[in-house]
Amino acid sequence: MRPNNRDTILRAAERLILQHGVGALTLEEVASAANMSKGGVFYHFKTKDELVHQLLVFAFANFEASVDSMARDDNEPGGWLRAYVRATFDTNSITEAESLASAALIVAYFGKDSAVKKLYENAHGRWSQRARNDGISPATADVIRMATDGLWLAEALGASQFSKARKQEFVAQLLELSRHVAQ
Repeated sequence: MRPNNRDTILRAAERLILQHGVGALTLEEVASAANMSKGGVFYHFKTKDELVHQLLVFAFANFEASVDSMARDDNEPGGWLRAYVRATFDTNSITEAESLASAALIVAYFGKDSAVKKLYENAHGRWSQRARNDGISPATADVIRMATDGLWLAEALGASQFSKARKQEFVAQLLELSRHVAQ
């Protein structure tokens, strides 16, 4: 399926963020990266803030679709959480780009833009609720989710000190922990 112009613009914005940082994100630069006119970008996004907001909506929706797709084949307690962990760390290149770009946007805009903060809080709330209702202890579900998010953020910021082998052990431990059924 051919991407529509809106998706092309969002993907171009992701590439800009990953290559040059959030500071390079201007509507003019996005238009150039998307091989579109500035007017073509303005047709879809009136402001940079609207573009940032929609880029996060896009990334969160795609992440949630990945989690739900992975969870369909696991009907055991903790299945959604296992899918959440896998979708966070076993990513394809598109999901990884969305993940890193959204992390950069969250860090850059969280304290400055109440709409970005609210968007992340809403996503975080949805994911926490899904985790707590996944058939395992709610406290264990919170530990798994928060540990997953913590390593994701550390990696996105380039601050993780985990080797590839240590990361694999960490993920395996989270997956094992998700098999502990609520009593």
